Amino acid sequence: MATKAYENIIYEKRVPIAYVTLNRPDRMNALSDALQLEVRDALEDAGWEDEEIRVIVLKGAGRCFSAGFDISGAPERNAVEWHEHFFSKKFHTAHWDVFWGNPKPLIAQVHSYCLAGGLATASFCDLCICSEDALFGYPYIRVGAPYIGAIWPWIFGIRKTRELLYTGNLIDASEALRLGLVNKVVPRNRLEEEVDKLAKTISKVPAINVKYCKQLINKAYEEMGIRHTMEHSDDLEAICYASTESIPERKEFQRIIKEKGLKAALHWNNARFAEEDAWFKERKPR
Repeated sequence: MATKAYENIIYEKRVPIAYVTLNRPDRMNALSDALQLEVRDALEDAGWEDEEIRVIVLKGAGRCFSAGFDISGAPERNAVEWHEHFFSKKFHTAHWDVFWGNPKPLIAQVHSYCLAGGLATASFCDLCICSEDALFGYPYIRVGAPYIGAIWPWIFGIRKTRELLYTGNLIDASEALRLGLVNKVVPRNRLEEEVDKLAKTISKVPAINVKYCKQLINKAYEEMGIRHTMEHSDDLEAICYASTESIPERKEFQRIIKEKGLKAALHWNNARFAEEDAWFKERKPR
């Protein structure tokens, strides 16, 4: 069943399952503001407007799930502007509520890179199945800001969360499975089949049972402070982004972007961590 057309995603309903595909393959599905708004619109439709939909699958077109937030055209803002940006209803806590509070379960179908904002997106889905070539992490912490850590302590535990957020290192699919980030790891050619199998099983359970089970689980984590942490993360990220002049690494990163472009800035930053990322070259998805 076809749905309305979008510019940055593909939204398809095959009742009882809805499929939302991040569709900027030429940019490795970088999460632009426009793409995020389209995802939110589709999730609101599938979650609240269409009673025939029981499960939502979120995946990426092309070579990967998502390489993260689109930083190529990020504007310069002062501290007040950053604070207003992060508390806009279009972004962040309000945006993640369409995942967290969605009455339908969301399954992330992850292949290849699932980084930074892409990992935040997968983390806020209810379930995740990935291919064997999947790589997860937040390398942008090395010059960026700590938003993604808002939910990680509940997924990884305190020690691993500290390690990943203090280093920006990546983990592979097997480690993601061991840590509880994903439910299952499968060969790339079986990924879609396995996700559909799980979605169809869930769709056979009475919808109201699944809805209330999700509410119960969410409530347990909200009692542990997860929502407060998400909101506080907005404050911290706004401060970090507004403090470029006092952060030498970020200042240099921004200077290179202005003078030579984003690719050169990423190359500079990657070179700083060449020793730490040596293992990654052997596991780099093709």
